[in-house]
Amino acid sequence: MPNTFTTLDVPINDGSGVPFVTSGLGRPKTIVFSGPVLGRYIVEGSNDGGNNWDILVDDSGAQALFTAQAPGVRTFDCIVDRVRVRSSGNSGLGTPPTIALGAPPAVGTPVFGVLDMPTGPGLGAPVDLGLSAGAFKTFILRGAIPPGSRYAVQGSIDGARFDEVLLFTSDQQGARPVEFFCRFLRVQRAAGGPSPVLAFGAEGILEPTSGPADFSIPDQGEAATSSLGTEEVLRQYHVPLALLTPASLRVALNGEGRGPAAARNVTFRVRSGGSPDQPDGPALLTVPDVGPSDAVVSADSSPFARPADPSTLIKLTGQGDGTTAAALRNFVLLFHSA
Repeated sequence: MPNTFTTLDVPINDGSGVPFVTSGLGRPKTIVFSGPVLGRYIVEGSNDGGNNWDILVDDSGAQALFTAQAPGVRTFDCIVDRVRVRSSGNSGLGTPPTIALGAPPAVGTPVFGVLDMPTGPGLGAPVDLGLSAGAFKTFILRGAIPPGSRYAVQGSIDGARFDEVLLFTSDQQGARPVEFFCRFLRVQRAAGGPSPVLAFGAEGILEPTSGPADFSIPDQGEAATSSLGTEEVLRQYHVPLALLTPASLRVALNGEGRGPAAARNVTFRVRSGGSPDQPDGPALLTVPDVGPSDAVVSADSSPFARPADPSTLIKLTGQGDGTTAAALRNFVLLFHSA
């Protein structure tokens, strides 16, 4: 998509111009002011469909407020669904100034919404942003906030542990930007009185049309069971197999089995799911190591469906034969197309 350059609707009398939809634009927005001004011209943003507006504020604290006739060029990092110009004290102007907007296209589809606001002190219900929300977010709070009130925006990766990322203590703080990765958002309210509205916009991520075809996990160390006959977890990983392109996968194990000069019959397995540190979950691949001495261990699994979950627990286990422990070194797990 090309860059966008447009002239915003600028009223003379007190009030607001026609909003310009910016949901398809990237976060840097350059605003150019040129022309006369008697009072104030404010560029505002909205993230809740246009019901609540507030002045654009960059992460440096600069506001999109124009009060002087001198031309101005300012850039604001913000994710907003739409912008408009509001006039205050300019009714004596014969011709309005020009306020232009320039911005690149959005790299991905942004996410807009309104956070659940509790009616009294407490926590609002979490909002799930899904898997396509980027790190940069803009929050707009509108409504009367009595002195001493606190509205904390909290973020979480797992939906269970939340941390504060932004705090509102006044209803005059504008459309505030902040950069942090999370999947879940919620509000912690420490205030009485009427409930304000807290809307958000989250930058979208660039999602490639095709992902990688394979994924490898190399390990140059050595792992061995502590017992001679019990299956044990040698290595475990959380693997983003859902990012791979093929719908059907195989897993290959290649490494060097370690053992005495005599023959042995130990077993290595690649398991998915189950509980961490436990040799459970479906076995994707079972590989015998019969020795003798140090011997090449190499095998490929039968096809299995690509997992849909963002993270899959993968465990490499070993089981001795009763007299010899299972030991493996310099190995590679390779997930590839079936």
